Amino acid sequence: MRFGVLCNGTEFQKWQVLAMEELIGEGHKLELLIKDARVEQKSHPPSKFHHFFRRNLFFRIYQRWICIPSAKKIMDFSKSLEGIDMLTCSVEKVGYKEYFNKEEVRAIETYKLDFILRFGFNILHGEILNAAKFGVWSFHHDDEINYRGGPPGFWEIYQKAPVNGAILQRLTEKLDAGIILKKGYMKTILHSYSGNLDQLLYLTASWPAQVAREILRFPDEFEKMSVTTAPLYRIPDNFQMILFFLKLLKNRIKFYYRDLLAAEVWNVGLIKKPIHEVALGVEQIENKEITWLRQFAKTKYLADPFGFFENKKLHILVENYSYSKQQAHISEIIWDSSRDSFSVPITIIEEEKHLSYPFIVKDQEILYCIPESYRTKNIKLYRRNFSEEAFIEDRILLTGVDAIDPALFFYEQRWWLFFTEKKYSNALLFIYYADSINGHFQPHARNPVKTDVRSARPGGTPFLYEDQLYRPAQDCSITYGGRVVVNKVTRLTTEHFEEHPVKILEPIKNSPFPKGLHTLSQVGPYTLIDGKKYRINRYFFLSQMKEKLKKRNRPDV
Repeated sequence: MRFGVLCNGTEFQKWQVLAMEELIGEGHKLELLIKDARVEQKSHPPSKFHHFFRRNLFFRIYQRWICIPSAKKIMDFSKSLEGIDMLTCSVEKVGYKEYFNKEEVRAIETYKLDFILRFGFNILHGEILNAAKFGVWSFHHDDEINYRGGPPGFWEIYQKAPVNGAILQRLTEKLDAGIILKKGYMKTILHSYSGNLDQLLYLTASWPAQVAREILRFPDEFEKMSVTTAPLYRIPDNFQMILFFLKLLKNRIKFYYRDLLAAEVWNVGLIKKPIHEVALGVEQIENKEITWLRQFAKTKYLADPFGFFENKKLHILVENYSYSKQQAHISEIIWDSSRDSFSVPITIIEEEKHLSYPFIVKDQEILYCIPESYRTKNIKLYRRNFSEEAFIEDRILLTGVDAIDPALFFYEQRWWLFFTEKKYSNALLFIYYADSINGHFQPHARNPVKTDVRSARPGGTPFLYEDQLYRPAQDCSITYGGRVVVNKVTRLTTEHFEEHPVKILEPIKNSPFPKGLHTLSQVGPYTLIDGKKYRINRYFFLSQMKEKLKKRNRPDV
């Protein structure tokens, strides 16, 4: 596709450079830079400027000298733009709207662009919006349903919103009613404005390339327009900035307490109900329904339960994590139904690198386990050897991916592999598929198919109920493994994916583990879950301090 860029010249913010480089790297051609002529004009009405500066003095200082996200670092992109035409354009301002003159629009149209990225100018109206085949694309780094205006990513921290939305939209004549090309939700980084901005800008930088890729295959599917009625937010005044600093300080204290001292302690529980009753029932899970495993060590925990039956006994595979070793392996536990008790965990799969999330799947009479092993950059399939009661490495399903919580299941004549990736492990969902479990797994046409920290990361076994597919996922918007969201999958093909949440399972109140819930798995007529609490742990503290010192000494790339 041929594209142009609305800009202020050949200097761009780092995330904007990444967006253009990804487009060019995928074969799209940058044909034209459309420069704002006002960039070289220095004069401003002094009375209005000084009044505005006094009212927003604290934010201006904070933005210019204190909050400096790496994504907004200014980069000279001129060498990469050699040979690219530049057209300097002026606009006529009518109220808050900006209009290009007709001659300049005609000049832009001669380049026969497919789309124009807006990295400059302001609120555009008029013929420029249709000067390219697929219009002008503009980012809004907030959830437009709740926040119009700006600054991006600021008011979510101020109002303690758990998620920060973002959209890439095709601009229309109606303000705040663009055609949504891509939308996503990330966890708000409440203790750091620069960190929140970096997350928003870096993650969304890949969106133009993804949308261009999808338009080439599905050109008529982008019709949903925003219908926001959100209040209009503006740059915070000095009093609001004082409150913001106090909120930021409070959030930072809470963050560092959790990050350095509050070690997670997970445990596994058994519910004697089928998964559809637990996942789709009206009531929340109650502690009296759960048989919890006994905790065997203070510096370890058990999590991510998946199970299978063997010789009429229920076997449970879990992540067995050691804080002292800072690593986990897969352990097997057998449930004694007659005494409603569990055996001591026995190591069943162990590697040099960390293993977790031992997802169980069956193909005909063969039982497999697919543990998470993202550090190896592979998704491995282990086969159950029933005679030896062991799991043996069978094959590598997928290589070159740092997959988090892979979930494999058979649905409508295909095998589907869902996972997130380490970089954005809670927000970006990827799908691969194959005709057989031993076949070649191919990427979904729309990868990543979902950007939503509230319901992307797999959280257990997908299941069918009344011929409808449901997918448990983790909601990590407030905390990692905060709760489980049950999604109803309404469309799953090699080219489309649609789902929406139908039930939220909260952590189990009045239980020993009331702070989190992130696995819901099916094993015959039973359901396995896990729960979380916090405990101060010296090994956790030392490992976190070591990691922070390592990051501080790491050179900025």
